Amino acid sequence: MDDDKFFKLKGKTLVVIDWANVYGWFKKLNWEIDPKKLYKYLKQYPEVKNINFYFGIEENNKQSENFNKQMNQIGYKTISKNVKWVPVSLDRSHFKKFLEDLHRICDGLEKANSEIAEQLKVAMELPIYRRKCDFDCEIAVDVMNNIDSIDSLILFSGDGDYAVVADELIKRSKQMIVVFAPGYKGKEYGNFKKGLFLCSVNRLKQYLKK
Repeated sequence: MDDDKFFKLKGKTLVVIDWANVYGWFKKLNWEIDPKKLYKYLKQYPEVKNINFYFGIEENNKQSENFNKQMNQIGYKTISKNVKWVPVSLDRSHFKKFLEDLHRICDGLEKANSEIAEQLKVAMELPIYRRKCDFDCEIAVDVMNNIDSIDSLILFSGDGDYAVVADELIKRSKQMIVVFAPGYKGKEYGNFKKGLFLCSVNRLKQYLKK
């Protein structure tokens, strides 16, 4: 089993998995991470003491609620909260151009089919919402609460917002490992000169692929 141990861990290790971030990798990766395989892989390291799994739950969504239960059954320590749906602003330039094009299409449709044009215009006035459930604050607080009791942190997220957490761990002589997907690594990590180990998740594909 030692041949499968990719990481050389310094000592007592906390693993943090920002699942929304990780899930967002799948389309570009063209492969998916199996949560069960991920847990099994991490547990083979005796240094790994805790594996925190951060995941947003949609109320009244059975699939979402069942997924959370499954993660608990696998063995993860799950940290969850309800997903929020927030309105998307259409004032930005790339949306303005899109809306202008749609209005031109509607104007053209009115001559051919006024009913369809009217339905499209009504739909364009409806608010657009996006799913939001960030765990930046929760993860930062949890890491800082454990900073004196760990030697290493493995973070499954390429979000550059966590760079400040990585910087603090390195200042305290902790081992900092960031697992990311190509194209999903924050530019903030480019400022680190030493102490940070960046690992593309593709290097773990043989162990984690669903």
